[in-house]
Amino acid sequence: MGIPAPGQPLLPGRSTFSDDILKIELSGPSRQHLSVIDVPGIFRTPTQGVTTKEDMARVQQMVKSYIKDPRTIILAVVPAPVDIATQEILSMAEEADPLGQRTLGVLTKPDLVDRGAEEHVMDLVRGTRNKLTLGYCMVRNRGQQDKSLSSTGRHEKEKEFFNTAPWSTLDRDRVGISALQDRLRELLVDITRQEFPNVKHEVDKRILACEQKLKFLGPARETDDQQRTLLLDLAAKSQEITSHALDAYYHRSSLFRDNPSLRLATRIVDLHTAFSTDVWLKGHTLHFSKSTMRNGNEPAAEPSVDKDSADGSPDNAEASPTVDIPNFTSEINEPEDPKFSELSDVIQGPWRCPAPQQDNIFDWIESMYRNSRGFELGTFDPSLLPIIFQEQSKKWDGLALAYISDVIRVVHSFLKDLLSALCPDSRVRSNIWASISDELLERYKKAISHTQFLLGVERNGTLLTTNHYFNDNLQKARVERLQSALEDQAYEVALIKGTRKVVNMDAIISSVPMGNIEHTVEDIHAILKSYYKVARKRFVDVVCMQAADHFLVTGPDSPLRLFTPSFVLRLSLDSLNLIAGEDAVSKRTRNVLNHEMKCLKAGKKLLRG
Repeated sequence: MGIPAPGQPLLPGRSTFSDDILKIELSGPSRQHLSVIDVPGIFRTPTQGVTTKEDMARVQQMVKSYIKDPRTIILAVVPAPVDIATQEILSMAEEADPLGQRTLGVLTKPDLVDRGAEEHVMDLVRGTRNKLTLGYCMVRNRGQQDKSLSSTGRHEKEKEFFNTAPWSTLDRDRVGISALQDRLRELLVDITRQEFPNVKHEVDKRILACEQKLKFLGPARETDDQQRTLLLDLAAKSQEITSHALDAYYHRSSLFRDNPSLRLATRIVDLHTAFSTDVWLKGHTLHFSKSTMRNGNEPAAEPSVDKDSADGSPDNAEASPTVDIPNFTSEINEPEDPKFSELSDVIQGPWRCPAPQQDNIFDWIESMYRNSRGFELGTFDPSLLPIIFQEQSKKWDGLALAYISDVIRVVHSFLKDLLSALCPDSRVRSNIWASISDELLERYKKAISHTQFLLGVERNGTLLTTNHYFNDNLQKARVERLQSALEDQAYEVALIKGTRKVVNMDAIISSVPMGNIEHTVEDIHAILKSYYKVARKRFVDVVCMQAADHFLVTGPDSPLRLFTPSFVLRLSLDSLNLIAGEDAVSKRTRNVLNHEMKCLKAGKKLLRG
C-alpha cells in the first residue's frame, strides 16, 4: 500500500495514508449484511515525521468520498472530553447529510471526562445541546489497563461504568455497545427501506451490465461440445445470411441495413454491368468502321443497339466511347486497404483501360496484311485473321483480370464483414479466418486461373463460332459493300406498279475496279467486325458465368461455401480448441461475471423476500 510499517520513519516523498483499501470480509450464517468502513480521523496540524499537509487533504477527501453516498450511515465519533464545537466531522456530515437522517453521533471515552463536566456531556446524549436528528450514543471502550480484557469482560466493565452516577441517569437505549448495535440495526432497516427502490434498480442495472458483458464474451466454450456448438451456430448463421445476400433478400436481416458491403448480389451485378460496358466501349484496339468500304471509313458517332442481337444488348464495338461508364469498383479498388493485403499475390491491382485508338482501321489492317502475306492468290493467309483478332482484343486480358479481381475483392470484403458482424470475439474471429484463409486464396487462384484459361481459348485458340449472327452480319456487310459500289450506276425503271432501281450488267463488271489488296482489306474488316461482335458477347458471358459466378459466387466450391457446418464438423479436437477455446483472460472474466451475477441474483431474491 506504500505506507510505512509501525515504528518505521516516514521517508521523503512518502505518505502515512493510502487510497488503497484494506478489506477484511467476515462471512457466516450469523453475520449481518453490513459493511463497516473505518476511515482515518481528521486532523488539522501535521506531525513532523508522521503526517504532512498532503495527508490532511487526502484524509478529508477520503472521508468526503465515503459519507456522500446516500446509503452510508455516518457514525460521527467524537471524544466526550473534547469540545463538540471544534469537531470538523460534524460540519462535514451536515454538508453531506443536510437533513441528518443518516448521521449518528457516537461519544467515546466518557471515563476521561473531568469531574463536574459530566452534565455538559450528558446534555448531548439527552438532546438538549448541539442536537442531531438521530441524536448521540455513548460507549466506553477499553483503556490502556483493559487491553487484556475479553469481549465479555469489556461489556461487563462498560455496563458497570454506566450504572454509576451520574451516567446512570441516561436512557439505557443510548449508552453501551449493545444499545449502539440496536440503534444501528434500526437505522440500517430505515435506510434500507428508504433506499430499497434505488437498491433494487441498481441491482437490476448491474445484472443487465453483467449479462451484456457475458453476451459480448459469447457462449461459454470450455468443453469440446461448447466449442463445436459455438462454431456450428456461427457457420449456420453465416450460410443463412449468405443465402439472403445472394437472393437479394435484404429485408430479412438488419445486417444488410447496417453494412452495405453485405449486399452481395447487388455489388456483383454492378460489376457484371461495368465489365460488359468496359469491354463493349474500350475492349477493342481500334474502332471498327461504320462503313463497309474503305473510301467511306468513318467511326460511328454514338453507341447503338444491335437490333439483330439475340439478347438485345448494346453491340457497337465500332462506336466511340461517348457515354460515361459508372465506376462501380472505386470503393474496392484501393490497393492500400489492409482488408485486401493478403490478396496482393493473387489479384491484379487497379488497372485503367486506355480508350480505343482513332487510327484508320483499314490502313491498320492493310499494314498487318502486308507484313504477314505469303504466296496466296486472290485471298489471304488463314493465319492472318487470328493475328489481327489477337491484336484487336489485346485489352481483354487486362479488363477480364481487373474484373475478376474486383469480384474477388467484393467476395473477400463480404466474408470479412460478415464474420465481424456475427462474431464479436476478436480472438475467435481471427482464428476462424486463419483456418480458412489458405483455402480461400486457393479458390481465388482457381477463379483467376480459369479466367486466364478463357482468355487463352478465346484469344489464342481457333476462331470458331456456330452462332448464325456471324454469317448474317458478314453477309449483310458484303451486300452493303456491293450496294455502295453500284449506287452510282443504278437508274430507275418505270414498272406497272411504280418504279424500281436497276443496274446494267456491264456497269456491274466495270464498277469494281479495286485491286486485290483493297478487296482483301475490306473483306478482312467485314469478317473481323462480324466475328468480334459475336466473340465479345460470348467472352463476357462465359467470364461472368464461369469465372465469377461459378468459381466465386454460387458454385459448390465457391469461397462463400467454405465456412459451413460440415467444415466445423470435420475439425479435430485440437483445431477446435485452437479456434474456439477461451484464453485465460476470458475465462477469468467469465468466472468473475458469473460469480457476480450469482451474488446479484441472490441479493435480488433477498430483496423480494
